[in-house]
Amino acid sequence: FSAPPPPGAFLGGMPPAAPAAPAANLPNPILFVEDLPDQVNEMMLSMLFSQFPGFKEVRLVPGKAGIAFVEFESEMQSGVAMGGLQGFKITPTNLMKITYARR
Repeated sequence: FSAPPPPGAFLGGMPPAAPAAPAANLPNPILFVEDLPDQVNEMMLSMLFSQFPGFKEVRLVPGKAGIAFVEFESEMQSGVAMGGLQGFKITPTNLMKITYARR
């Protein structure tokens, strides 16, 4: 029946994770997509991402399986696509992880 600790109180002296963790990359028209299955190709990703306005292109990285870059016309459009497809199961075991590409 005790009240929750006040905001800013940390049990065990652990600092809050958010400021200490590396900041998420700043919004960018280019998305970085990870955790893709080996069999994924540009056409499959284009079909997924082209349903979002502003889609420009998909680029797979030669020699690096499981990652891709997806370019949109603006940061706002890439953000909408990221929100719509974050965690999308491209196969039953592969959930896409999408972040903004580093500038």
